[in-house]
Amino acid sequence: MKTRYFNTAEFWAREWRLPLFWLSSISGNNSLSLYKNSVVHLYYLNKREIRSSRLGYKFFSNKKNVDRYEKKVGEVILEIKAIRLRYDKIKLGKLSNVDVRKELFAILRFLNKYGEAYLKTEAVYLEKFADASRTYGPVLKKLGDLRFSLRKKGEPVFYILLGVLLKEIARRFNLKFSDLLFYTINELKRTFSGKKLQERVTQDRKRGYALLFLRNKQTLLTGKKFKELYNEIILSKPKIEELRGWAAMKGSVSGKVHLILHRRRDISEEVAAFKRGEILVTEMTRPDTVLACKKAAAILTDEGGVTSHAAIISREFKIPCIVGTKIATQVLKDGDLVEVDADKGIVKILKKK
Repeated sequence: MKTRYFNTAEFWAREWRLPLFWLSSISGNNSLSLYKNSVVHLYYLNKREIRSSRLGYKFFSNKKNVDRYEKKVGEVILEIKAIRLRYDKIKLGKLSNVDVRKELFAILRFLNKYGEAYLKTEAVYLEKFADASRTYGPVLKKLGDLRFSLRKKGEPVFYILLGVLLKEIARRFNLKFSDLLFYTINELKRTFSGKKLQERVTQDRKRGYALLFLRNKQTLLTGKKFKELYNEIILSKPKIEELRGWAAMKGSVSGKVHLILHRRRDISEEVAAFKRGEILVTEMTRPDTVLACKKAAAILTDEGGVTSHAAIISREFKIPCIVGTKIATQVLKDGDLVEVDADKGIVKILKKK
């Protein structure tokens, strides 16, 4: 895909309501974040995914590096435990503004470290292992377990950032908590000097924004420029009759699609409504979708690779699974009839509802 901004855009991941200030602090060069309706769509630009795949293969095909990575993950998890213990005792209301600022940026520095470790097992870094999964089976299983552990154990730190620290900052400086989610990292720093964004700026960003990182420079687009870019990448798609991804668990089955999207914190009602024999289609399976996974005839995800949660769960339950389709949740709708060939990693759309 080519636009006036970059040559190619390759889907990376989709997350629910990541704060702009964190995105602006971790976004690497040649990346794009598109925010709309509480969902952030993440893309690699200018063939960065190819370079990332090569780097991931070179790194994890060396057993010593796998051992080093496992050690690093262990260190990160120990830090998570220490942070949780600290925040069981800390009383933010009694701290000075200077100390609250220190607490905030200490957590952000840790989350950047956490993100660096977690991103090493993103699908794009492990793509070249897909055809060598037999040779590297034990390595990939270990990486998948480490990734799952990081995700699960890291959630309390994000709660501390958003549910504790950010709410305290909003209270102290008479700001809206929801507005702070749309501050860049530099703008967040300036709140401690009494500076805040005009309401029209945060409102524009809430309607949608694009965060571009090209040639080591970040650009934030809103309004008309954002809409043009969003429409070109997200909405302007040709008619699609089949999807392709990575076969996480082999098998072949046909059935009706049931979408479960992580656009709300609590999706228990959607999971409870899932019927046995349906095809589960989601951005990525998570612990809160395991009950639906058990009843699914097959699992299809936008994201993920051979170490993803969906890959691990599908192998455990012996359910056909295709991960990394990139656009399954955008193309498929509830009730669509599909044929899942997880031997080849192909999903054929037999009938649209």
